[in-house]
Amino acid sequence: MDKFLHELRYGFRHLRKSPAFTVTAMFTLAFGIGANVAVFSVMNAVLLNPSGLHNPRGLVALRAKYTLGGLSNISISAPDFQDALEGRKVFETAAVMQPGSFNYSADGQPERLQAARVSWQWFNVFQVKPFLGRGFRLEDDQPNANYSIVLSYRAWRQRFGADAGIVGRKVQLNNQAYEVIGVMGPEFEWPNAAEFWTPLAVPSNRFFDPNFRFNENLFGVARLHPGVSLEQANSYLDARTQEVIDQGGVNSFPKRAGWGMFSMSLIDFVAGDLRKPLFLLLGAVALVLLIASLNIAGLQLARASDREREVSICVALGAPSRRLIAQAFLESFLLACGGLALGLLLAKTVIPILLLLAPEALVRNIHVQLQMPVLTFVAALVTLAVLLCGSAPAWQMTRFKWVQALRENGRTDTSGRGHQRLRSALVICEIAVAMLLLVSSGLLVSSLKKVEQVETGFDARGLVSGRVSLPRSTYATDEKQTAFYTAALDQLKNIPGVTDVAFSDSLPFTGQGGESSFDIKGRASAPGDPGPHANIRMISAGYFQAMRIPIVRGREFTPEDRASTQKVAIVDDVLAKQYFPDLDPLGQQLGLGGKDYYTIVGLVKHARISSLDSDSIEGTYYFDIAQVTNPSASFVVRTGLSHPEQLRSQIESAVRAVDSSQPVYDFHTMEEWVDASLVSRRFLVILLSAFAGLSLFLAVLGLYGVVTYMVKMRVREIGVRMALGAQRSDVLFMILKGGAKLAAMGAALGIFATFVAGRAISSLLYQVSLYNPATLFSTCALLGTVVLLASYLPAYRASTLNPMETLRDN
Repeated sequence: MDKFLHELRYGFRHLRKSPAFTVTAMFTLAFGIGANVAVFSVMNAVLLNPSGLHNPRGLVALRAKYTLGGLSNISISAPDFQDALEGRKVFETAAVMQPGSFNYSADGQPERLQAARVSWQWFNVFQVKPFLGRGFRLEDDQPNANYSIVLSYRAWRQRFGADAGIVGRKVQLNNQAYEVIGVMGPEFEWPNAAEFWTPLAVPSNRFFDPNFRFNENLFGVARLHPGVSLEQANSYLDARTQEVIDQGGVNSFPKRAGWGMFSMSLIDFVAGDLRKPLFLLLGAVALVLLIASLNIAGLQLARASDREREVSICVALGAPSRRLIAQAFLESFLLACGGLALGLLLAKTVIPILLLLAPEALVRNIHVQLQMPVLTFVAALVTLAVLLCGSAPAWQMTRFKWVQALRENGRTDTSGRGHQRLRSALVICEIAVAMLLLVSSGLLVSSLKKVEQVETGFDARGLVSGRVSLPRSTYATDEKQTAFYTAALDQLKNIPGVTDVAFSDSLPFTGQGGESSFDIKGRASAPGDPGPHANIRMISAGYFQAMRIPIVRGREFTPEDRASTQKVAIVDDVLAKQYFPDLDPLGQQLGLGGKDYYTIVGLVKHARISSLDSDSIEGTYYFDIAQVTNPSASFVVRTGLSHPEQLRSQIESAVRAVDSSQPVYDFHTMEEWVDASLVSRRFLVILLSAFAGLSLFLAVLGLYGVVTYMVKMRVREIGVRMALGAQRSDVLFMILKGGAKLAAMGAALGIFATFVAGRAISSLLYQVSLYNPATLFSTCALLGTVVLLASYLPAYRASTLNPMETLRDN
């Protein structure tokens, strides 16, 4: 121990003698370590150990799939859930959930609260107990007996002032009295948007009724028994799937549609499509750390060159080479510790910025903490930094010719050239990594621009939207719901500056709405064929006018289309081409489940449903909301105002004029909804571009150091050249040529690495090739410009040397 402390003090003294090097090295490592800690901390809170999920290991999401239609990961049905409950040897317990929302009025101001409607086993699956009161019991989870709620810790504090006597209190939700029976602790918030949980109360007969087998509207979650693997769980579900198929026969619907049940890790389900981008970011910051460490290794080599005589004396006096190698790693360890301290401070600043830039759905209510996985990652970073920073100087120690160095009173030309070659190799690697990140970010920027140019199919400018949900206790009949929508439309139209108003059960880019199979009158489906399938929407008259969706032929819905009149429908051109390729769709009739048929009276252009880059390939058919009612609907209001969100208070007043207890929620402009679909892509582009810029900065610093050191090593040669007649421009060109050569080699290696690692980003590109010439050219031009600037200063200094003084001094 004493020997280690002695070596530690010796390392401190050496670093203290070179304050410029020490500070530069620590801050360089701080950038690399801080960026890694920040990104990994967010990843840990989102993907690896999701905030609000207590003990996520062993939790699986229960899912269904259909090969036909490309539905590879959807919700489950009540009979599917019953199958999971019966797998007692595999699943310890299971539960289901539906998202919900309720009208709530506090101090006379109506609001819409987000909730989760869950089966009574929900909290048991997650192995959590209430902070106050109790959880749900079987008797709570029954139809007409489910008027109880469990509050989230956040809602308990924010809405009820952390009232310790809240248990047993009644609150009015959807004009019904619900009893608060418990409050969950702060460690559990899932789903993280829910302010409370209430019993789902699915009628028990649905779990055993085969007619509900393919009515997938439940999110299922289960906990595996200890020692049971995900593969074993899926083997059980595969067996149950086969039983259902065998019961229906060869031509049954599940057989022909490729239906099946499966399970997946709940953590993987939560991550969704963002898992790959986040791991890509982690890879990017790991490369930044690599560049920073290679930079420090290059600086260490330069210091080793200056200390050759000192080291030679130590070796001559009997110091073993292993001690010199250990000293190199020890100094790297001290630098890494200093960089870690500064990096943690930097990460504390960067994490809030990451959360601000990240998609709201990704980081809502997450808590970033220094948990054990983060601490383990930090320890691994320090170890990696020590190895990367110390390996080059340690390796050089084993090749050191100390006798020659002592004889020549210092640095030898041979060792100097060896150091230079190694430092040049390190800089080439740095530039290659920077090039990889620059090309990757450039491709994603080009892809983002392509996505932003995609047409939505409607005009989002000047549109503002909101949503209302009508409680069944007040609006129990279709007539009452239709009366509310009609009266609300009249009130909204009277707002000054409003030109068009309409209702729809869901609007594009809001993540709402659904799909449904339908049948075409006079066209028989083959046995087991699920039939035509498309997006379905219920809209009011004036919807296409308000959205500026062009009507190709026929007419739009009118106020004369009522429940008592002819039932009508409108289809878009995508659906018409798919199901009526050789027929006029106008006059054709659509039905839902063989019940009433709706005559197609209009053909409209297709409007994108969910996103600009991955829209549904299916068409859409529309029903009049007066004929097919829905208790929850969004309104869209068009205005000529430059800031349509200014109408919010007037819109809320118009809705309250119809029903004073009715809140308006999800209030956004349509431009905000469209823009929100690009948040995840922009998040990746911004961060990857920032890390690419940081890597370029560090690589250029490394190149500057190598060129400066190269000039220092060739001072005598430069003096001889100038004494023999070389012009300053010749010296300037020679030095710039050396820097450009290193940059060219690094760029070529980086481009090659980009093509090799292209699969990692190719799936994130939109209408942009991995071999995009414009991106490669612009990136090379940027790199070339920066390299010339980095090489110019030492080259200029070399060109201004006085040859006589140089030769005399050397």
